[in-house]
Amino acid sequence: MTSYRGAPPPEDPPARAFLRAFFPPLDTAGLRFRGGWSGLPIFAIMTLVYPLSLQQANWVELSSHFTNIAIVGLLAGTLLGNSRLRPSRAAALAAVLGSIAVLLFTVFAVPEGTFRERAVALGVDVNTWLTQVLAGEAARGQTVFTLFLGASSWATGYIGAFALARSRRVWESIVVNGACLVVNVSLALTPLLLDLVVFSLCALVLMVRLHIVTLQERWEARNIQPTGEMDWRVLRGGLTWTTVLVIMALVSPRVGAAEVLGTAFDTFEAPYQRVEAEWQRFFAGVSGPSRLRGVSFADAIRLGQSPNLGEATVMTVDAAQGRFWRVIAYDFYTGQGWRSTEVDRTADVAVEETRLREPFEATFNILDSGSGNRLYAANEPLAATVPVQFLVGSDRTFSSGVRAVESRHAAGSYTVLSLVSVADKGSLRRASAPIPESVRRSYLQIPSTLPQRVRDLARELTASATNAYDKAEAIEGFLRTNYRYAPVVRPPPPNRDPVDFFLFDLKEDFCEYFASSMVMMLREVGVPARLIEGFTSGTFDPVSGQYIVKQVNAHAWVEAYFPGYGWIEFEPTPSETPFVRIEAPAEESDPAAGGEDGSLETDPDAAERDLRIAELEALFAEASGASGAGAAPAPLVDPAPLVSLLILLLLAAVAFVARFEWRFRRHSPVEAAWGKTQLLAAYVGHPSRSSETTYEFADALAVIVPEAREPIRTIADARVRERYAAAGADDGLREAAEDAWWRVAKELLVLLPQRVLRAVVRLIPR
Repeated sequence: MTSYRGAPPPEDPPARAFLRAFFPPLDTAGLRFRGGWSGLPIFAIMTLVYPLSLQQANWVELSSHFTNIAIVGLLAGTLLGNSRLRPSRAAALAAVLGSIAVLLFTVFAVPEGTFRERAVALGVDVNTWLTQVLAGEAARGQTVFTLFLGASSWATGYIGAFALARSRRVWESIVVNGACLVVNVSLALTPLLLDLVVFSLCALVLMVRLHIVTLQERWEARNIQPTGEMDWRVLRGGLTWTTVLVIMALVSPRVGAAEVLGTAFDTFEAPYQRVEAEWQRFFAGVSGPSRLRGVSFADAIRLGQSPNLGEATVMTVDAAQGRFWRVIAYDFYTGQGWRSTEVDRTADVAVEETRLREPFEATFNILDSGSGNRLYAANEPLAATVPVQFLVGSDRTFSSGVRAVESRHAAGSYTVLSLVSVADKGSLRRASAPIPESVRRSYLQIPSTLPQRVRDLARELTASATNAYDKAEAIEGFLRTNYRYAPVVRPPPPNRDPVDFFLFDLKEDFCEYFASSMVMMLREVGVPARLIEGFTSGTFDPVSGQYIVKQVNAHAWVEAYFPGYGWIEFEPTPSETPFVRIEAPAEESDPAAGGEDGSLETDPDAAERDLRIAELEALFAEASGASGAGAAPAPLVDPAPLVSLLILLLLAAVAFVARFEWRFRRHSPVEAAWGKTQLLAAYVGHPSRSSETTYEFADALAVIVPEAREPIRTIADARVRERYAAAGADDGLREAAEDAWWRVAKELLVLLPQRVLRAVVRLIPR
């Protein structure tokens, strides 16, 4: 075919047209990077600190490819930032490219197998992870967490590079990279302070470099020709102050948190612990240890983590006899650790009617409040001399622990009234009443991932036992006889159940392994049980008449449920003395089984005991200001979280207004009023177009906000006079523009919640 000059070019095929629309060509001659290309190496170093820090933390086995992912993300952010793509399209394309990059780099990082085999294994691991998470169990694999860390490495590289190339802002990069790095440095056991220092230096130097570029642009706009040494002088001054700031941060003394900050932290402690528990369940296969020293009785624990106990004194206890001082009970075994599902708080706990229990008082003088708001108590807490809340489940009967309403009460001195069991072996052997459904539902839970040989061992040990107590004694005796205690905790290998690992491989370790093994084997043979953590009685001091409890006395033991007798303590760890119980004639009837009507038979000492308990409860309630069983219930809604949220919203609003005003600090009053009007209009969804004149934008905005038509016109008139009249705007017109701005702002701010609500509605899947 003959072509003629001037003929229209042939149309692109539809596929090519789509690709050209989504991937517009780059003008390589116009490629730019805020701060100049000399600033790119500084930004690259700052970005790579985070993936390198992940490798040093050694959270997962496959971590060497995180650096490559961050580099590709940095390049993608620079290229897309220089493209003509809209931000929404650029973000969608970056998400697709990032997903592909993370998956490919992760597959190639696996050392063995063909590409297809490695890709299939990755898919199987992800499917297994989803199955375990949706079943409420602990997900043991590391694959999903490896993908998560890879995605965070991509995000740190891409977001900062895109912001610098497109909008010429550096704070997006500093905030995203800094937040990820601080979290990693805070949680990793490996000392990574140097990474934070390098990041801070690079961030400050990059900010200095960007400030120099801003000055150059301002000088160029005003036709100012600085001397050749001006850039170096500014850079030298910036580097000097950067070094000074970093050194001051390293050598400055640490200031303890104020009481008001401690109260604020207490407000968010419960939701934080719930999030932490779910996080540990999602990524139970991650072996990264905690930096925490001492003991911390959180709502969730992972087996195999060393508590790093020291000789520091935690408390002194004034009591008639030494007992185990409990803090928290764990009911849900995840397959990698424990968590407490009894997190509802109430001032009134329903006390189960049980036999052979006596009131027991203990006064605790706290020296190290490592347990937060949680109080120490013996066996089953009943009341305290400070305002408290019981942590209970849906039935409101069995308390997993006691919390002080205010943190200052948990850090001082308090007395707790408990009910402790004095049941003999014969009575417990004859306990044959039905187990309440709420107890069966919570305390017979076993994950589907528990190895079969653990179940078989439990049945083998209890094959000759005819009652729940003999089953508990058989398992307790087996652990105390055939296993050894070791203060050094060894974590289980990846994808191994800790109980199975301890019973069949380790055969010696920390008390948590002993207690967890006994609880799971008891549940397998139908005996409700739970894991208890707290402290042993400590060392008795004959001079003061008190028990001295230290960090090394931290301990875990077992409570098993016997109908009619409540929760009975057992000690499977051979390093501790077992709980002593007397024998009783086996031919006695079981009073807990009840009479013909199913009620408990009469206890000859019950009336006297109940009267004594009631008197003690009244005294405790008076001392605490109405806390404990039988006291007025605490408010169902705790106002502290709402107050804290309002304070945070207020601070955010103040920061927003300050930032908003700061942007126009160098403008004249008229230009500031006009700029604020344009910016606020953009916030509510009505941005100005570059082709619009001042009056065109004012008329368009007046249609949207007719109530502000007059002040909008006033600001527009003042701006036109300011910019184009020879004499400019007079003082009266400037004041009128400032007054008009506040009237416009009042009307536009009314539309802001509607814009936010529409944005939220669009995010909801349909």
